[in-house]
Amino acid sequence: MNLRYLLLCIGLGLSAPAVLAQRKAAPVAALKPSFFTTYTYLTYSILDKESGPAPVAASGVGGTLTLRPDGTYQKHLTLTVNQNPMPFDQTGRFTFTGNKITFTYTDKKGQSRTDQGTFSLRNNLLTLVIEGYPAGNSSTYTLRAQ
Repeated sequence: MNLRYLLLCIGLGLSAPAVLAQRKAAPVAALKPSFFTTYTYLTYSILDKESGPAPVAASGVGGTLTLRPDGTYQKHLTLTVNQNPMPFDQTGRFTFTGNKITFTYTDKKGQSRTDQGTFSLRNNLLTLVIEGYPAGNSSTYTLRAQ
């Protein structure tokens, strides 16, 4: 996959608006207090079905994701491409329904965005699988609790 295409996919995966499901989100306070902490990004991959059936791993992944009990989050993700760090920063709100997670934030153009997906937390490893665009594509993040 060429670098320009990968970067386009990363951008779409990080900022693609998702269709909002019509369901009531469970309050984030219902989760265990240990869930609300700062996580360090370990891996990031993107599944682009047009490019093939296997996800493509990004290199040079770093940064943090802080999830707070009040339902706010702060994301500082950095991907290093050709020795050039590319920061992806977001501040917004998140909600849960079962193992589903929704992140709502304002993009750099001032537009409201929503990313949806699933999450699991096992042995201090948080895995987020965020729906991509077009439907069927996704981004997977693995993070470790600090």
